[in-house]
Amino acid sequence: MNIQNEDNKSLHDDRQLMATSTSVMESRNAASTIHGNIPSFAKASLLPSDLVAKLAGDVIVACGVTLGIAPFMSIIDKSIVQNAAGTHTIVQSCAESISTIFRNPVSFVKSPMFLMMWGVYAATYSSVNCLKTIVEHQETRNNDSASISSTGKFGVLAMTTAVNSTTTMMKDNFYARQFGTTTAKMPLITYGLWGLRDCMVIGSSFILPEYMSNTLQQNSDLDKKTALQISQLTCPIATQLVAGPIQLLGLDFYNRPLADLSYKAAVLERLKFQYANFTSIVGARIARIAPAYGIGGVGNTHFRDMWRDYLQERDLNGLVESKAKLHL
Repeated sequence: MNIQNEDNKSLHDDRQLMATSTSVMESRNAASTIHGNIPSFAKASLLPSDLVAKLAGDVIVACGVTLGIAPFMSIIDKSIVQNAAGTHTIVQSCAESISTIFRNPVSFVKSPMFLMMWGVYAATYSSVNCLKTIVEHQETRNNDSASISSTGKFGVLAMTTAVNSTTTMMKDNFYARQFGTTTAKMPLITYGLWGLRDCMVIGSSFILPEYMSNTLQQNSDLDKKTALQISQLTCPIATQLVAGPIQLLGLDFYNRPLADLSYKAAVLERLKFQYANFTSIVGARIARIAPAYGIGGVGNTHFRDMWRDYLQERDLNGLVESKAKLHL
């Protein structure tokens, strides 16, 4: 009788162990299915990843990506200012800056010219990343939705533009005084023109690519990732056909007040200046914006998604292990 009871107990334990193993395997399969079907944009919102970890990753990715592109942008911005002031051509200024960097790279990295540029774009990318994360987190909790609403997108655009415009104007003010030919007070119209430029650049870099990506997917065979990468490269570059002349006009108002000319004569003079410098300024702006928001935007999205995938996988593994422990 005792032997029979022990056999029955052993059989019961074996069945329980098999049931537990089956449950664990089902959990892993379900986790794998979930992980494969969730869009990377929404993954981090569906499981209880630490919000602080998401935000920390957003800032680290932003600072790392912009560290790599800031030197190039510093060179281009300096050349634009010197070209507008009439002291250098774009090519002469770039060659001079590159030579200086190679001769003393440590001094360049410590210089305000580099640090202010890095600060502008690290702040901009950190802002857009963190704001998207917070809006996704909040709207998912409230609406059980993994996508950002139009209101949320507008909020992200408005706040990112405010951060970018504030830091960019501080940087532009420094560059104009440091590399221009005058230290006069910056006119309000210059700030206004630069603010308009920044709104166009931020919108074409962080908001417009999503709409263009959706259009490309609907009218072509491109997958979501490829369509978004094409959009992130194309939109900021195309915007420079308008944003470049706006920046140049702002610099022209600073360098040449033209207070001694009549309104009509001043307008004609500024139009001549725009015509003479349009090709060089737009070319320089495209060369600058390609890494700033094109390559930088693709890299930012890639590494941000990698971080979200890591957090997602960590959470899924944690759920599987917790469920396994409950059955043991």
